Amino acid sequence: MRLMRPEDRVVLLDPLAVIDGRKVLFLRDNFGGEVPLSCPYPPLELAFTAAVLRREGVGVELIAANVLDLTHEVVVARLRQSPPAWVMFPSAWGSLGDDFRLARLLRAGLPSTGIAIAGPNVTASPERVLRECAGIDVVILGEPEEAVLRLAQGEARASVPNLAFMEDGAMRTTERRPPPGWADYPLPARDLLDLGRYTIPFSRRLPCTTLATTRGCPHHCTFCPTQIWNRGKVRPRPVNRVEEELCELVQRYGMREVNFRDDTFTWDRDRVLEIGHAILRNGLDLSWRCFATASTVDKPLLEFMASAGCTQVCFGFESGDDAVLGKTGKGTTVDQGRQAAAWAKEAGLEVSGTFIVGLEGDSMSSIERSIRFAIDAELDYIQVNVAAPMPSTGFRKRQERQGLSANPDAFRWSGAATGETRELKPTELPEQARRFYRAFYLRPEYIASRLRSRRNVASLLSHARLGAKMARYALDPWLPEVVRRLA
Repeated sequence: MRLMRPEDRVVLLDPLAVIDGRKVLFLRDNFGGEVPLSCPYPPLELAFTAAVLRREGVGVELIAANVLDLTHEVVVARLRQSPPAWVMFPSAWGSLGDDFRLARLLRAGLPSTGIAIAGPNVTASPERVLRECAGIDVVILGEPEEAVLRLAQGEARASVPNLAFMEDGAMRTTERRPPPGWADYPLPARDLLDLGRYTIPFSRRLPCTTLATTRGCPHHCTFCPTQIWNRGKVRPRPVNRVEEELCELVQRYGMREVNFRDDTFTWDRDRVLEIGHAILRNGLDLSWRCFATASTVDKPLLEFMASAGCTQVCFGFESGDDAVLGKTGKGTTVDQGRQAAAWAKEAGLEVSGTFIVGLEGDSMSSIERSIRFAIDAELDYIQVNVAAPMPSTGFRKRQERQGLSANPDAFRWSGAATGETRELKPTELPEQARRFYRAFYLRPEYIASRLRSRRNVASLLSHARLGAKMARYALDPWLPEVVRRLA
């Protein structure tokens, strides 16, 4: 067996972005949006890539620069001491300008190293990336594991699927397909991460981490960037592999809670039952949370989930207006959302919900109905995004046909002026998101209910930090005036 030399290794980098002088964290996976500094998620796709490389005997280094507070300059200076064969890092909606700066620094400091970039945004617009940033050698289209492995093994770019690169002044792309082998990937290399540095929002028990049992989503929401990668197909991991990973999380890493990162964990009812029975069969002291769609649950299923350790379900409600929902392609109604929330509450589960302002047909009155829905359904938590018309999505194509503006580069977790509707201009949408947050979270009865919640001190402190950031966002631009009056 040939010994792996340091210069043959691959470096997987989770960058720390600095935008307009401000440190910014991004969730650099198929979602690809900004998250608060207090809510970094473990980079599962990088951990899977590291595991696949190690299985094939390729040397790998995973640098979590975002949570280690390592600037691009510091990372490049370290790598110059022992340049790798390849550096791969993922991009996200809103991070591309800073990612270009990183690529240029890497190219200047590591002239012989191959530089690869992945992410939903660069998958949607690879030619822009290759033409605007000469420091990048290849764009990985979709999931990174197979492409990184084959590049590291020395294959010619033209024979590696899911790549885009420049050749003779023109962009060339290779076969575009879902990479095989996801079902048999080794467990993600979490040992290369300091899991204590990652904070999962709304955790009930600590330590907590994330786990993915599927890739893809069965729904065809017009606004969702997931389809850029998965094209409406779900590819599951075998339940026995999920069971093995759950046992490792508890027995090796001491995890007490898991957040399933599947786009729709409840897409297959029988599979949910199998995973729940695996948790019970192994006697795992583990609570867990998941994402669901209102049309994929029923009362008996939610009751079983609660009995198997589930404590919270996050539904993608998106809107409390049926006319708006009808244009999203989500296939759910307000009544279904209301019923799903009630069933989950009756099963003893916390219920969180995601909402979007600025979807097709949204107006002040429809947003008000969404706020009313969130309050009347007695949700425990909400997240409100401003609609971002992502390239290649149906939402973006219709926006363009209607002559409405769209700037996904400005996409932010907390909302930015990225799109508009017939009734609401781009500059109005962030304020609508803030109004939603204020109406929901700043109610005295809501604050009292959180103080009465049965959570440990560490969990409450984590909630307090996140709550402070949400409150600061919700009150902006009122906050300076509030501070001035209190002074």
